[in-house]
Amino acid sequence: MIWSYCAPSQLRVDAVSRSGLLMSLLLNPFRYAFKHICIGGKAVSMASTQELESKRLDSIDRMLNYDFCPWANRWVYWMKHPLVGMTVVAMAAGICGMFVVPQAWLLCAGLILVGGLGLAWPAITIRAVRAEVHFEKAWCEEQSTIDVKVVIRNRIPFPVWGVSLNEGGENPVTLASFTRVSGWREVEFHWQFTPQQRGVYPRAQMMFETGFPFGVWVSRKPVVVHGELIVLPRPVDLDCLPDLRTNFAFDEILSDHRTGDSGDVTGTRPYRLGDSLRRVHWAMTARVGQMICTERQATIQSTRNCYLDVSSHNHTGRGDGSTLECSLRIFAGICQEMLRNGMGVRAIIGSDCLVLTPGSASLRNLLMKLARLPERGLDNQNCPAFNGQCDIAVITDRSPHVASTVQVLLVADGFSTTPTGRIEDHSETRSETSSTTLVLTGPSSIQDNLSQRWRRVCHAAS
Repeated sequence: MIWSYCAPSQLRVDAVSRSGLLMSLLLNPFRYAFKHICIGGKAVSMASTQELESKRLDSIDRMLNYDFCPWANRWVYWMKHPLVGMTVVAMAAGICGMFVVPQAWLLCAGLILVGGLGLAWPAITIRAVRAEVHFEKAWCEEQSTIDVKVVIRNRIPFPVWGVSLNEGGENPVTLASFTRVSGWREVEFHWQFTPQQRGVYPRAQMMFETGFPFGVWVSRKPVVVHGELIVLPRPVDLDCLPDLRTNFAFDEILSDHRTGDSGDVTGTRPYRLGDSLRRVHWAMTARVGQMICTERQATIQSTRNCYLDVSSHNHTGRGDGSTLECSLRIFAGICQEMLRNGMGVRAIIGSDCLVLTPGSASLRNLLMKLARLPERGLDNQNCPAFNGQCDIAVITDRSPHVASTVQVLLVADGFSTTPTGRIEDHSETRSETSSTTLVLTGPSSIQDNLSQRWRRVCHAAS
């Protein structure tokens, strides 16, 4: 093999033998610091040593943590509990003390003392304290911080250490921890809570727990919660609406004192970024040498039909990145923009229909309705398919066909959660099926340039 340096951090290979340096480099890249190889005059990029090492460590971690026998978990998982190991060791020490050496009884007695104290202390502590939770606000939006007050009463003369508050449920998450509560005292704590997902909190029975002093056993007690916290979905920020046809008789009541997109032509004005080419006055444009658009009358009030699919069988994913949660935020953003522009909205959510009028009260009612939807959506029998004509529909690729002028389509597979807990993003697997359909293929497609893509769809539908 003939090789030479051709640039810093590069290696040039002019002649390759089957068992030469190149094979050694490919099989064991950690021995070398080269990032590029020049083979036959062409540069071939190689991953850096840190990237290769990270991939190798990830593969080893997945192999060591792979569950080969998931069916046997219910038979062996109980062995993970600390008391099981302590009991086995105490029994072994007792047998050794009985038949081998008497000094082993000391180890057996010590383990029994630690286990008994670890069981009795948390049980006595949790029965002696009482916790109450007060939400300072009745409602808030997602990712908004609110104050939560916790009142703890200790009815025993000695202090209580190591107590915590968790949200309950199958996978409880610790919300707050308290180092010490003095004896015969009532202590008030405040902490900041930032909900990441809409809904009614608490979602499950909040629990007060302690495992002090050894953590071999955790005792729990329900918490008294005063009131509830309604977390509203945060609407996406949209600044454009499609020019849709009228649906109702009073939509044809026009005003000469308002400028809009319907009715007779009332004048002309210079072209603004985002104007449809259908409104360009070409004769005037040719005369003055710049783009001129027409201005038309505006309706006194118009009403639009907006449909949202909330069927549990048509949505995938978990948490705040699921298709249902993203659909709720987009639907709320569309309705919010319509109400800002003085339009009425017929919001069709499952089998319910909300009639919204311009104003903050109607938008609040809509967000309250969306916040109280189940996390998984509604069952099919409670969420029939919408068969009528609507202006804007927010659906998934699993939804039945909906006749609408503009569609926001979420690809369900792009929002699915893998077994490792990561969200798959198929942002390159699908594109817009038509100019009036906005296809969202994953959470990243919502965060990146959603307003610009929505504006493009609105212009195509106008």
